[in-house]
Amino acid sequence: MRVRTFLILALAAWVPVLAVAQPGCSSVVEITDTRDGGNGEGGFLFIDAPADAPPDGPTPADAPSDYVDPGCPDAGPPIQDFQCDAYHQGNGDCAPGEACYIYVQYPDPSEPCGQEIYGSFCYPAGSGTQGSPCGGGQDCAAGYVCVITGSGTQCVQLCPLVGNDNCPPGYVCEVIDVEGFGGCL
Repeated sequence: MRVRTFLILALAAWVPVLAVAQPGCSSVVEITDTRDGGNGEGGFLFIDAPADAPPDGPTPADAPSDYVDPGCPDAGPPIQDFQCDAYHQGNGDCAPGEACYIYVQYPDPSEPCGQEIYGSFCYPAGSGTQGSPCGGGQDCAAGYVCVITGSGTQCVQLCPLVGNDNCPPGYVCEVIDVEGFGGCL
């Protein structure tokens, strides 16, 4: 009698599991937005939104509630100060032994509406070429620029973004921080 009772109880315990795991069940869950009275025509429902959330959903995670727009005016054209032509080294823009180096000057963090300044200047030429480690543009030879890469900070050859890039084999001309210039990466 005990064996029969045990078998009946064991079988009864499996009946709900078998009912749930029937073939044809789907992994799709349909959710009806009940904030519109239950007629299902209320638009999107954000599962993580509280019941009193606005109908267009929760505030995006990247917009902190304490953010204040600084009210910057529309930015005009980029500020430029090119004193020499970095693509044409040795054209007479710089003195002998100097190279034309490009740069970007980022705005002071205390000036939320500041703009970058893009430019170039003449400076005594460095010796670093493609892949040479560098601590600044002046460590690189004429026609090269110091950039941060996946392999560290190194000199890369300047290249035009349009037309023949003249990059060494295995390298591709990619946009760098100075607007309008590329580097062989």
